[in-house]
Amino acid sequence: MTDTDHDGWPDKYRDPRDRPHPDVLRVTVETFDEMREGTVDASNAVADGESPPAVVSFATVGELRKILTDRRIELLRTLIDTDGAAESITALAEDLDRDYRTVHDDVTLLADYGLLFIVDEGRSKRPYLPYDRIRLDVELVGNEPGEEPARA
Repeated sequence: MTDTDHDGWPDKYRDPRDRPHPDVLRVTVETFDEMREGTVDASNAVADGESPPAVVSFATVGELRKILTDRRIELLRTLIDTDGAAESITALAEDLDRDYRTVHDDVTLLADYGLLFIVDEGRSKRPYLPYDRIRLDVELVGNEPGEEPARA
């Protein structure tokens, strides 16, 4: 049996920089059933020898908009421009000309949602985005009964 860390990866992949990643992260808005179907399709593709896709799904457009604010999109673009990694959160805050605390909070939130990784390097935490591109895949349809419209 292979030892794994807290997120299910074998020990040799404890550092997210050592894990295989596709070039594109797909961010979607999907129902639970659509997410489940996508997971089954991805599992079948992996079983057939294909690379697994990287997908982060949100339940509603409002939830996606709450997480992917203009400032957080700017943060992700900055990481893409620096080959996916900043020296530290402090360096990233300086690149963005923003306060350290707000950048730290944004990095933590984006990592919690699986949009980037945080690599511990001694005393510093290094934001890491292994993707060359992030593709937003959002289909807009009429509101579902009981769904609150997103606020502007």
